[in-house]
Parts: sequence; structure tokens; C-alpha cells
Amino acid sequence: MIFSRSPADPSIRLLRHALSQVRGHFLRSVAWAALRQSAFLAMPWLLGRAVDAGVQAGSPGGALLYGGAFLAAACVEYAGMRGWQLWATLADNRAGTWLRTRLLKAILTVDTDTLQRRTGTFGDLTTRATRDVDTVLVWIHGLTTWVVIGLTTLVLVPAIGGLDPLLLLVAAATVPVLLVVNRVFPPAFGRRAEHLAAAHGARGSAADELLSALLPLRGVGADHVLVERHHRYSAEVTRSTMRLASIGSVWEAVAFSVPLLAVTTGLLVGGLAVADGRITVGALTTFVLWMGTVSLAVNAMTARLGDLTEARIAAGRIARVLDLPEPPRPYIGLPERDVLRVNGLTVRRPDRAAVGPLTLTAAPGEWVVLTGPTGSGKSTLLRAVAQLVPASGNAAFGDADLGDLDPDQLYRLVGLVPEGPLLLHGTVTENLLLPGDRPPAEVAAAARTAGLDLALAQLPDGLDAEVGERGGALSGGQRQLVTLARALLRDCPVLLLDDVTSALDAATEAEVLDRLRAATADRIVLFATHAPAVRARADREINLAAPGTGSAEPGAEAAVPAPDAAQRPLRPGLPGGPRDLRAGAAPPALLRGDQRQRLRRPAAAAAQPDARVGGDRGGPRGLRRPVLRPPRRTAAAPAHRTVRLHRGR
Repeated sequence: MIFSRSPADPSIRLLRHALSQVRGHFLRSVAWAALRQSAFLAMPWLLGRAVDAGVQAGSPGGALLYGGAFLAAACVEYAGMRGWQLWATLADNRAGTWLRTRLLKAILTVDTDTLQRRTGTFGDLTTRATRDVDTVLVWIHGLTTWVVIGLTTLVLVPAIGGLDPLLLLVAAATVPVLLVVNRVFPPAFGRRAEHLAAAHGARGSAADELLSALLPLRGVGADHVLVERHHRYSAEVTRSTMRLASIGSVWEAVAFSVPLLAVTTGLLVGGLAVADGRITVGALTTFVLWMGTVSLAVNAMTARLGDLTEARIAAGRIARVLDLPEPPRPYIGLPERDVLRVNGLTVRRPDRAAVGPLTLTAAPGEWVVLTGPTGSGKSTLLRAVAQLVPASGNAAFGDADLGDLDPDQLYRLVGLVPEGPLLLHGTVTENLLLPGDRPPAEVAAAARTAGLDLALAQLPDGLDAEVGERGGALSGGQRQLVTLARALLRDCPVLLLDDVTSALDAATEAEVLDRLRAATADRIVLFATHAPAVRARADREINLAAPGTGSAEPGAEAAVPAPDAAQRPLRPGLPGGPRDLRAGAAPPALLRGDQRQRLRRPAAAAAQPDARVGGDRGGPRGLRRPVLRPPRRTAAAPAHRTVRLHRGR
């Protein structure tokens, strides 16, 4: 039944792939189901023979013999049913694991824009990973039923014909009616099932937003907006469910009534046959029980057709995320440490200005900061380096293009910590170990490097503290440090950090950054941030222009001038020798001529006040009031910036 549509159909292709993953379990369930159905079909015949032996022949011994055989067949039927359900359940569990793993891998390799383009919706991934996958599993679990239906047909057609040809004609009369019924109802059922799946997806998205944004919206008195929207989507789910149930109930009732009418007609015809002596009472008993089996088979067939219709729709929704097929990318040999080269990386999206191009080269031990106005694309470019956003240009680790790497190999090479930390319900330690088990000493070291010993000092349970739903039991800064420690545990050669210290107080931020700088002495770190404390510890800074401003050369690599003449030059970095970043000094040799010209400025310019770094430190970081401090010129000290942009080594 799953091959009646074009193999190119993504839903059919996915169903085939899912079934191929559980072929062994499925075949075992078929064998047990065939054994069970054979015994089940033999039981009415044995019962009829027992009736004839006891009633017509008057042979108690014969009746007991057939009765004992009936009980033996019942035991075989029970064993067969148990084996059938055992292997069918194992099959759908294994298929569920495979489908959800594929979904997770697909989600991890793309960004939300690509997911939205593939799915046509946004935010219903939970529905696809739960309800849609479960719908496919129901179909897989019920596939063995088709073998049972086929075996029932093969056995009962000649068996009923052997009882009386007229009885076979009565049973055969139900076939064209059932064919018409099962031709008319499935298309309408499928359309309404598709509407219901879309309604569940919309409600799932609304529920996800309600859970994540309820508290902030309640703080401004706008929580009723999300609640009312969730109610609207829930009402649509109810309406879609009722529409689906209405057509499903009619379909099932009609399909159930046809065999019952055949049984009634068969009783009339069989009664006349018994009166004429053409068949025995036992044969009539066997016919009635077999027609009951036919009724069960018809009901099962109707249910399985409905399952198939819903499974095709669910598989289509899942396949839009998976985007099957994706050719496997081979593993290639990579050094443990090498240079990261980004060349002309540009992200283009419909109806938005292009972000980039970004060009840089970073060696192990270097910190490179991406900075720029809000909306300049810092986070987007980090995700592009991690191959999570479709982009032109390329990023390479040594000679290996990151876009050509197997996803698992890419994840081990590049670690991205997004700005919005994501924690799962459980303890801090359980969240740290999401990428895999680690020795307690490594967990403790990563936690200390990330500053969790400072951030969790007030919690009596420390790393065993519960983080709550989505990490709600922790502060924003604590959540950031947990995700940072989780990334450090992976020991990736390249770390991409998206403003991971934005929610920390100044003292904690400074301590964490110093620890992080020491722990990443052999790693490449790309930071997207505005934070002066991060910029002060970076080797280089790349200023991104706002998209669409027409500024020259966005994403050009540049060195930030040092605060004063006493600042020591930073350590040697890329080919071309050490960088002397004192005010007025020549920039690195790898910069183009027009970039070098733009970076040259007199020492007096370096002494101008910087409104970005001074300010009131009494409030949250995002609310500090900039203070323009005039330069103090004395004979003892030269003029310089308020905050040092680099530390000496």
C-alpha cells in the first residue's frame, strides 16, 4: 500500500527508509502474526466440528477431541499474538529513534531561516518530532495487519466456498461495496487530516512561545495576547478534530455495517441450507464465526488505510525538515590545531541587506572580536562560519573547507555558543554533559574556567542544582556560563562565542575572561560582542558596517590601536611577524594598502575620549549612561583612552 504513489514523493521515500531500518523486526512480527492468524482461523472450524460431533453424531469423545484441539489452537493464537505485538513494538520504537535522530541532526545543521523555508511554517518542530513521528510509528506498527488480512482472504475464500457456494456468493457481494467505500472516503479523510496536522503545528508554536515569553510579557501586562492566541489555535485544533472525526466515523460505520449485513444475509441463507440438509449446524456455526473474522478484517483494513493517509501527511512534514536525500560527507584527516581562514563570507537573505563579506585569518591562541552596530550581522556571520547559515564565500580549517566536512566532524571542530543560552530541565551537571560523558575532573575544570564556581556560590547544591524549565531557576548570567562551560568540555579547536558575557557584572566578567584567555591558549576564539572587557583582551578587532549603509569594506580585518606608548606589542600571530599596535604604528602586513591607510592616525587622535567605554557602572550593562571624560594632560602622563583595549603580555 505504500508503493502506490511515485517513489519520488518525499513522504513515500521517508516511509520506505523508515521501514528499511526495522526490516528484521518487521519480518519477525509478520511470522508471529501469520502463526497467530492461522490458529485463529482454525478455531471456528474446530468448534464447528465439535458441534457436529456432539450434536449430530452424538459422540462425546469426538466432541472432547475437537474441543481439546480448539484449546490448543487458542494457546497457539495467544503465543502468536504476543510475539506479533512484541516485535511490532520493537520495530516502531527503533523507527522512532531513527526518525527523531535524523530530525535532530537535520535541525542542528541548519538555521531557523532554512527550517522555515523547508517547512513553510515556524516553531512547530516539537509537533513534527512528537505527533508526526508518532503517526508514522502507528503506521509501522499496523503494517503487519495487512499480512493478516491477506492470509484471511486466502484461507476463507476457498473454505467458505467448500461449505456452500451460495454462502461464498453472499460474502463476495461485500467486496465491491467495500472497494467503493475505501475509494471515496480516504481522499476527504486525508485533506482533513492535513488540516488537523497544520492546526497542531500552529498550536505547538503558540504553546512554545507562551511558555518562553509569558513572564516577560506579564511584566508589561501583555501576557493576555499570547494566551488569547493560544486559545484561538486550540479552538482551531478542536474544529479540525471534529471535522476529521465526522468523516472518520461515517467511513468506519459504513465499512463496519457491510460485513454485518453479509452475516445477517448469510444466516438466512445458511438456515435454509441447514433445513435442506446441504450443510450441518456446525458448518453454519463456522460460517458465522468466519464472517465475524471478515468483519474484523474489514475494520482493520479501514483503520490501516486511515493510518496510511495520516502517515503520508506526517512523513511529508518530517521530510520537509530532513530535505531528503542528503549525500553523506566523508570524514577527512584533520590536524588537531591549524589556522582558520575565512574568505569573503557573505550571507544573503530575501528582502534583507547582505551581511558581510567577512575575511580573516586566525591562528591557534588568537582572540578575534567582531564588533559593529546593532544589526550589522555579528551573530549571523558566526553562524555562517559554523555552517549553520547558507552563505557565499568559504571558511576553512587549514586546507579543509568546513562546508565539505561531515556534520559530526564539523561539530567536533567548531563549537558555537549562541547569545541565547539553552538549558534543559535537570541539574547543571546534566546540562554540562549533554554532548557526552566526561570525567568529573574535566567537568570541574571546565566549570571553574567558565566561572561557575563564582556564579553558583550562593547555591548550596552547586553543580547539582536544578536549572528549572528552560533554565528558569538560574539568572541570565548563570545560564550563559553553563553554556560556556558546556562548550569548553567539547575541546573544540575553534570556539565561536556570541556575546556570552553580556549578562555578567563587571568583576565576574573580568575574572571569567582572564580564565578563558588562559584556557584557550591553543584554540582559536571568535567573539561577537560590544563589551569593552572582551575587546581589551582581544588580539584583533573587526568592525562590521551596518548592512545597507554603503560603508566601505565591511568586515575588513583591522588591529585596534593600543592605549599608550608603554603598551607592549601583542604576541606574534599570523605570517608577517609580530604586530606592534601602538598608536600611529604600521598595521600588520596582511592588510591591504587602503586598510593600512585607514588605520593610521596620529597619537593625538588616540587621546580623544571614547564614549563607548566610559559610563555609569551602577546599573545593568545595557543601561549605562555614556560619560565623555575630557583628556587630562599633565607633564607626568600622556593623554590616552579611558579603558585599555589590550592587555600587555
